[in-house]
Amino acid sequence: MIAPTHDPIALVEALTHGNVRAFLRMLRHGEGTAGEDGYRVMFGGGLFDSFADHPRQAITRKLGGTPITSTAAGAYQFLLRTWDGLVKQYGFADFSPSNQDLGAVALIKGRKALDDVLSGRFEDAVRKCNREWASLPGSPYGQPVVTIAQARQEYEEYGGTYAPEPSETISVPLDLISQPINLDQPKEVLVTPFIAAVLPSLIDLVPKLGKLFSSGSETSERNIKAAEIVVSAAKEAIGARNEQELMETIEADPEAAAAAKAAIEAQWFRLEEVGGGITAAREANAVYLQPNAPGFWLNPAFWVSAGFLLMPLLILLDMLFVHPDVYNDTLRIQIVTAILALLGVIGAYWLGTSFSSQRKSDSKIAGG
Repeated sequence: MIAPTHDPIALVEALTHGNVRAFLRMLRHGEGTAGEDGYRVMFGGGLFDSFADHPRQAITRKLGGTPITSTAAGAYQFLLRTWDGLVKQYGFADFSPSNQDLGAVALIKGRKALDDVLSGRFEDAVRKCNREWASLPGSPYGQPVVTIAQARQEYEEYGGTYAPEPSETISVPLDLISQPINLDQPKEVLVTPFIAAVLPSLIDLVPKLGKLFSSGSETSERNIKAAEIVVSAAKEAIGARNEQELMETIEADPEAAAAAKAAIEAQWFRLEEVGGGITAAREANAVYLQPNAPGFWLNPAFWVSAGFLLMPLLILLDMLFVHPDVYNDTLRIQIVTAILALLGVIGAYWLGTSFSSQRKSDSKIAGG
């Protein structure tokens, strides 16, 4: 047998810590191995007989209608190649429950999450380990996962503790993201330092974000709201618990960066609304709705709306009367849904414009 390359003593010591034991129990709950026979469970739910070695069986089961073949076994559902790697590293002599526990600790350590578990940084540890165990929240493998609330409940039930929360928060002016902090800046133009810290990384990821953030008190409120939308969308896309995790993950993981970028792009209409896009258009359009206004045919918004409506209406006519056989039921539903959504957007714009104009007229009357 090849001599092990790692000393298992550190794993044994870690296993004596209450947070580690609680974290392992949480993992078993998610993997469906929390019962008495959990250390004998194979993929699909069958049991193996001997702890002399990993059972080394590839089993095929349907998951969500899709056949999946896996060698996963034991309390932590070790794949065969993963277990063989651990044996090579640590020299485990068998697949006994105690060695399975040590192997799970080794995998946590390999994901650089052991210090987080020991210190009670629970969600940091979960995020780092969700590529190792497919049942953890935020796992990218498309298999059923537990919620973070369920994971916390199991962890707490078996005595897991958390790192103390920071006792104080500090706010930093958004307009000073890339400038030295001036403590004399007005306090009403503040965002959290965590958003301020991660925002430059997101602007590097999506450069056109830079155009949304400008200086000056008249835009500060819009800037804050846009920043919150951007950061929230990116965190949700990659399962980051906080801004620091978001920044570390997108800088280290190209796939996560791509997911965050796509999520921000998907929010672009909301960002333009916050930044003045639709709002500014409504303000510009309001002049055409006032008494003695120019004819509606001179209103650019009218022609833009007409253009947006013309193409889907032509497609609808083609679908209903010209080439009805070309369109299957799914495509018909998609087209009708898209047209209804477009009508909703245009209707909301014009209703909002009319309402805004009416409010201005009312305020003038009330003001004399």
